[in-house]
Amino acid sequence: MWIGDKWHVSPYNFREDVLEGLNFPPEIIFSDCTMRDGEQQAGVVFTKEEKIKIARKLDELGIQEIEAGTPAVSEEDRQAMKTIVKEGLRANVRGVCRLLKKDIDMAVDCDLWGVLLSTPSGYLQLEYKLKWSGEELLSKAMEAIDYAKDHGLYVAVSSLDCTRSHLEFFRKWVTSIGVESRADRIRLTDTVGSASPEAIKFIIRTMKEISRKPVEVHCHNDFGLATANTIAALGEGTEVVSGTINGLGERAGNTPIEEVALALRLLYGIDTGLRYEKLYETSKLVEKLSRIKLQANKAVVGDNAFRHESGMVVSGIIVNPYTGEAYDPELVGQNRNIVLGKGSGRHIINYKLKQLGVEASDEEVFKILERVKIEGIKKKWFLTDKEFKNIVDEVVQST
Repeated sequence: MWIGDKWHVSPYNFREDVLEGLNFPPEIIFSDCTMRDGEQQAGVVFTKEEKIKIARKLDELGIQEIEAGTPAVSEEDRQAMKTIVKEGLRANVRGVCRLLKKDIDMAVDCDLWGVLLSTPSGYLQLEYKLKWSGEELLSKAMEAIDYAKDHGLYVAVSSLDCTRSHLEFFRKWVTSIGVESRADRIRLTDTVGSASPEAIKFIIRTMKEISRKPVEVHCHNDFGLATANTIAALGEGTEVVSGTINGLGERAGNTPIEEVALALRLLYGIDTGLRYEKLYETSKLVEKLSRIKLQANKAVVGDNAFRHESGMVVSGIIVNPYTGEAYDPELVGQNRNIVLGKGSGRHIINYKLKQLGVEASDEEVFKILERVKIEGIKKKWFLTDKEFKNIVDEVVQST
C-alpha cells in the first residue's frame, strides 16, 4: 500500500501499531462549501455564472455534496442555486440557513436537497452575539429542524463554535439535536480554528458516544491545522468532510479538500472515489474565479509542488523521481518541472542539454552552469527555457 503505480510514501504509515485506534468510516463524503464559506473570504465574489462553472467542475471531480450558498444573502444567490439544481448534477445540493422559517422557505423555493442549520453552541456566540440562553437556542433549533423536515429537506445541524463551548452544554446540544430531534446529521464546527487535533478527537468521541447520527466536521485553518484536524476527526469515525477547494474561506481559510482527499488515498489507503487527476484543474478554476492567488508552494495544487531547482535534489529525480517526490504529479493533474537557477548543478545542465539535443564538453557545461547561477542570482528567480537556450548558444558558439 505504501508503494503504488504513482506513489512511494512511508511504510510506517501502514504499521499495525501506528494504525491502532483509528476508526475510519466505511464511506467518506465530501461536502464542498467553496461557494458559501469560500465566498466569505474577504474580497471574494462569485457571480451566478461562476457558481455554475464551479458546481459543474466539483461534480466532475466527484464531490458528493455541494453547499451552493446561503439563500438569504441575495436574489442572485438564489437564482444560482436554482440553476445549479436544474443542472441535474450527481452531487446533492444544499444551502445554509439560520433558524428562521423564512430562510428555510427560500431553500425550499430553490428546490434544494437539504439545508445546514446554523446553531451557535459556543458560549461567546450565545452570550455576546445572539444574547440567547442555551434553552432558547435549543428550542429554536428543534422548531427549525421540524419545519425543514416537514418540507422534505435533508437536515444537517452545525454546532457553531462548539470547540469553545462549555462541555456540559455541548453534551446537552448533542443529546437534543443528535438524539431527540429529527435532524439527519450533526456537525462539529471549529469556527475560528482554535482546536488541536487531540481536542477534535475528544469532541468527536463525545458526539459519537451520545448520538448515532452521522457526523460532519468543518474546520478553519487559523493555526494551519485544518487538514490535520479533519483527518483526526475522520479517524474517530466522522463520516462527512466539509471543506473548500484551495482552502478558500474566511480569514486563514477552510480545510483544503485536495489535501484531505490525497492524504487519505496515499497515507491511509482510503480511496474516497474522487477523480484525483481533476484536482489541479479544479484548483486553477477556483483560483481564477475567486481572484485569490494560490501560494506557489501550496501542497498538492501549488505551482511549485513539483518544481525542482536544487542540484542535489534534481540529480536524484533524474534517476528516480521518488528520491525527491512522494507521488507522481500526474496523479493530481500536475506536471513535473525541473528549472534552472542559483541552486542548479551540472546534472541538471546535462539533463537540459540532452532535451535540447545539444552536445557540450565538460568545460562548456561548467561555463553554462556558471552563467546560469549568475543569471539566477541577478533575477532572484529561475531561468526560462528561452534564457537557458540563449546561454547555451552563446557558450557553445564561443568555444
